[in-house]
Amino acid sequence: MRWTKPRLTLLQERLAAAYPEARCALDHGDPFQLVVATILSAQCTDARVNLTTPALFARYPNAAALASAEPAELETLIHATGFFRNKARNLIGLGQALIARHGGQVPSDPQALGALPGVGQKTANVVLANAFGVPALAVDTHIFRVARRLGLSEATTPEKVEADLCRLFPRDTWIELHHQLIWHGRRTCDARKPACANCSVAELCPTGKGTIADPHTGLPVLAAAPGKQGPPALPAHSGGPQRIISLVPSVTELLAQWGLVRRMAGRTRYCVEPTWIRNAVPALGGTKDPDISGILAQRPDLVLPEKDENTRDAAEALQAAGIPIHVLNIRSAADARRALLELGDLIGVPDQAKAAAAALDLKPRRGKARRTLILVWREPWIAAGPDTYVADLARIAGFEPLGPNGYPRLSDADLTALQPDVILLPTDPFRFTAKHRKELEHYFPQATVSIVEGKALTWMLSRTGEGLALLRELRKDLAV
Repeated sequence: MRWTKPRLTLLQERLAAAYPEARCALDHGDPFQLVVATILSAQCTDARVNLTTPALFARYPNAAALASAEPAELETLIHATGFFRNKARNLIGLGQALIARHGGQVPSDPQALGALPGVGQKTANVVLANAFGVPALAVDTHIFRVARRLGLSEATTPEKVEADLCRLFPRDTWIELHHQLIWHGRRTCDARKPACANCSVAELCPTGKGTIADPHTGLPVLAAAPGKQGPPALPAHSGGPQRIISLVPSVTELLAQWGLVRRMAGRTRYCVEPTWIRNAVPALGGTKDPDISGILAQRPDLVLPEKDENTRDAAEALQAAGIPIHVLNIRSAADARRALLELGDLIGVPDQAKAAAAALDLKPRRGKARRTLILVWREPWIAAGPDTYVADLARIAGFEPLGPNGYPRLSDADLTALQPDVILLPTDPFRFTAKHRKELEHYFPQATVSIVEGKALTWMLSRTGEGLALLRELRKDLAV
């Protein structure tokens, strides 16, 4: 469900009611003390910082004192906060920069503040908001986790999550929202054991409701009864194969969505979604050149290739070694629906597969179809022909895919002969840019050239529904 303005307002009301006393957890008396405490809080709890700073500020009460600190003495005072040598260097540099550039005072200008030693974007935002009352929304580990679980952002870096939150919420609420989200992350939405049953915003949270898997683990988060820990959605030894290797990026993402990461013994290096999968599951070669010996060493009880994405040689080598494989063959949205059900039965999660298949709306759009060329590569131009999975999604959404079947290479003359009304440029597998769009608009002034999210179109199974929704929305816009 999308975050509409009324739902965002309700979320803020619930957080304000749950945490009316939310405030900065770092003890400080002025901007200097706050910037020092915030630097110390990196990779350290606020409680530990608050135990450390009284002695530190008694010894170094201002920028001048800190600028002339002896590194060994300073390191001893801040040792308990971790990374003490690096922090000591930053703090001495901070004091020296404040004296040299700002007369010993902490600047309230964001750029000047961010240019100080040890002060990154997060630290600058904390100081701006709490010392100077400047609206800012620093994203720490708690806000990063909570925002992604709530579906407020799908970004994978704190900076991008911050940008998403700032777009969603009014500027004059950023400071209080920052504290409320931190308190929610500490008191309710714990990293490992979120208290979904006691959560004040549970009905608004897609992760807590089970609509999406936890973005940080790929596993479902089930609401536990008060005082009790919920059981895992899929025990490690439930039915189906227990050591699965996926050779297909979208299948890897699907297994993560179904909470099966603990059963994955390997993936290809192109299986990179969700992003944390790179640290959770070993990479075993590429899509076209999988590491067969590495796969055999993992002793899998199921390997999942796809007919077009992987090679026959790899499949035959695995079969010859006695490894069970299940080759997917997906050329249409209907194939994707069938494959979901097949995988669900094969892996032992039929209910999840049925739900995913039932959610796919494959009813074609009525009305005149727009003649559409779908390009998937440049130099040479390569198109997705009418018999491909991508073209079938487009057909259902109301486009008429053009070109020869398969993935033909096309010359400039071939493109001209097709006379498309619409040209779609997915950003995956080739990253089409505005430069390519302008190039095609020059040669096809009568056509509408659109760059579209590539993985939504090309990653079958895990993103079939997303791809259909994207193309239907695009077709609707073109009809206006």
